[in-house]
Amino acid sequence: MSLEEGPVVGAVRLGRGRRPQTAKVRDARDAAYREHIFEVAEKLFAEQGFDNTRMQDIAAAAGISLGTLYQSYPGKRELHRGLLTGRDQQMLDAVVLRQKTMARSTAGGMERILWMLEANLRFLLQHPDYLRMHLHEGHAWYNRAADGTQDQDEVWTRGQALMEQVFNWGMAEGWFSPGVPAHMARLVVVNQQTRLANWVIDGLHAPHEQVLAQIQADFVRLFCTPAVIARLLSGDGSGLSEQTLQTLRAMSAMALASGDQAAGGARRDG
Repeated sequence: MSLEEGPVVGAVRLGRGRRPQTAKVRDARDAAYREHIFEVAEKLFAEQGFDNTRMQDIAAAAGISLGTLYQSYPGKRELHRGLLTGRDQQMLDAVVLRQKTMARSTAGGMERILWMLEANLRFLLQHPDYLRMHLHEGHAWYNRAADGTQDQDEVWTRGQALMEQVFNWGMAEGWFSPGVPAHMARLVVVNQQTRLANWVIDGLHAPHEQVLAQIQADFVRLFCTPAVIARLLSGDGSGLSEQTLQTLRAMSAMALASGDQAAGGARRDG
């Protein structure tokens, strides 16, 4: 055994003066590797579609051997589903974090709801290839994926339940016009899908803040009572009022100042 090889401890070969890797280090390395594969795969799936993307293409773009990729994912379908499930969970986690942060805010109730709505939208805007993948799938977001996994269905169900809770709360407070919460929750994602698809079709040029404000204004027009609409929108009803925008910016700044980086939502336009 050479000095460079080092002794063997368990299944880990040590270099000179090195300690065995801890589970935490291995987990961090595995997470970074998985994220790298996701970023490469979603870009290719978004650009070429599922059918036209090969595992060889993904391995080459990721800078790894095809054998190494197959060790992690036995096939293209498993990688595609793993990517969608992983990103879906990350997006839901961002929404849940916003919901918890929202509960600590002293802003008005409707402003807090509008701010919470930004969570999944910011995630999609900051992951445009993942968004384009979803649009390539061709199914409407108001329902579960036609060929989704159990994990994807569970994430969709949890997201739907969160929105239904928001509508029940808002109707009880008199902010929303009466309606069926489940139907209203589906209408939210239909509107988001349309606005985001327009953003992609137009070349991803519009600033993120502009897209967010459009969708938030749509939400107010679709669901709020006339009195709430008059308070939150501009005089001509074309968008959020400056006062509403200032309140939402202040909420993000407060979340960032308190250390909730994900909840605050770094303003990063693509």
